[in-house]
Amino acid sequence: MFALISVYVVNAQTPTPQMGIYDGTIGSDHLILVADKADSSLLKGSFVQNRGKAVEESHFFILNTSGSKPIFQSDLYLGKMKNSKISSSGFEGKLTLMNGKRIFIFWRPKVDVSFTQRTEVQVKPTSRYQDEIFPVIEVKSDLLYGKAKGYWTHSPYSNEPYITTLSKGLVKAFNDPELLDLKLDVYYPKTDLFKNRPLVMLIHGGAFYIGSKESACEATLATSLAKRGYLVASIDYRLGFKLMPSDIELSAYRAIQDANAALRFLAHNAKGLGIDPTQVYIGGTSAGAVASLNTAFMKNDERPERILKAGQEGLLGKIEESGNKYTEKFTIKAVVNMWGAVADLNIIDKGENIPVLSIHGTADDIVPFENDYPFRNSLMINQLVMDKMYGSKSIHDRLQILGIRNRLVSLDGLGHEPELATYNTLNNWMDTISNNVSRFLYEETAPEVMLPKNQLAIPENADLKSFYFEVNNGSLVQISATGGVKTKADPTDSSVIWFKNAIKKELIFLTRNKFEAWNTETFPVQIVK
Repeated sequence: MFALISVYVVNAQTPTPQMGIYDGTIGSDHLILVADKADSSLLKGSFVQNRGKAVEESHFFILNTSGSKPIFQSDLYLGKMKNSKISSSGFEGKLTLMNGKRIFIFWRPKVDVSFTQRTEVQVKPTSRYQDEIFPVIEVKSDLLYGKAKGYWTHSPYSNEPYITTLSKGLVKAFNDPELLDLKLDVYYPKTDLFKNRPLVMLIHGGAFYIGSKESACEATLATSLAKRGYLVASIDYRLGFKLMPSDIELSAYRAIQDANAALRFLAHNAKGLGIDPTQVYIGGTSAGAVASLNTAFMKNDERPERILKAGQEGLLGKIEESGNKYTEKFTIKAVVNMWGAVADLNIIDKGENIPVLSIHGTADDIVPFENDYPFRNSLMINQLVMDKMYGSKSIHDRLQILGIRNRLVSLDGLGHEPELATYNTLNNWMDTISNNVSRFLYEETAPEVMLPKNQLAIPENADLKSFYFEVNNGSLVQISATGGVKTKADPTDSSVIWFKNAIKKELIFLTRNKFEAWNTETFPVQIVK
């Protein structure tokens, strides 16, 4: 017996190139194809001629591989391909140009066709520092960063007016200063393995009299920033003063000394904490903002006259000579000033290029928005024991004159501590404050592309050339274009052929840096006659 065997012949389907960018030639013409649609038998898109011009007309194309001979169709080239070789990454063959001029009577011109797909760089940027990407944070509480003589260091907010609180505290300040423990809390993402994080240090407010490192605003900001990938420290510092100008000024100076001591402690422990002490941001509310601004800008020879005199008499040391013996260096790269002020604008020098974000209510009667005495509701007593101060508007004006990057967020009609509904609960303004702080610090952390804007207006008959740019605080990962196509596969090359008829044209830079901060910057391009 013989068994009948059925034999089925299956024609293998010709593979179709995938979506992407293809470099190649048709005859002597150099072309760049941008394939944005593909299925089992069709590849569709547009192309431009690559002939050294910055602006070109774009042309449609279709590659149909369903028949025995692939067909290439466009407004410039039309015909069937013989001896074709087609793969998922390119195609080649001999194209008979049906729209070309006949040779003799019957013959159509034939040209070589060859295209190869570019290998695209696959990158996965993160939104670290931009978004709260870490759901859980750890808090290490009460780390001892130093010891120093003072009245007290911890006095949580109450619902009493500032004047009432100050009056009650005066009795405590009649005691001699005693040696106090200086403590801080550290917030950081629980699952983060990265060990080169920027440091944010927060200083609470309270007129150098009350407050604590767990205050509602500081704790909320610290949590939000830690979820974004920063390591955040919130500090306690020495509080209290006798009601006389010299001691009030000394209380502010003690806070500055303690802030400096905390930064030295954190720099000393940088490796264990996973921070970069050369990328430090310091900020605070009210008195904490005063301390932050002075810590960033005031040098020893710029201290107030009464402080200098006390130093000459041996009553106190320099800024960095209190709290602990650590000597590690740190670099403050930005300040967040929330309803703070300075006594002397001249501490901000042109050479101190430290960006500042200022947030301040325009109706603040505790710390002036412009230039005035603090505590304006204190029946003139303030003018007897306090000096005038320069608030956020004056600081902004000074920074503008000096050309130092800064941003002033004026909260129209709001008073002091605009984020508080009660002494320990926050209102909706906290979201505005937190969003401004996180955006500002991200901008200071992320790389930035510097590109002369005159390059973005391109004459339609211009020759092809690369854009000139520099990257600050990082390096380039790749350049891409909308409404155009790059002339080379090199991800960092900036030569682009722009589609003349594209409505939107953009040059897009993707950068990153050692802090794992990624940034995408988009520059609009215009074609001019």
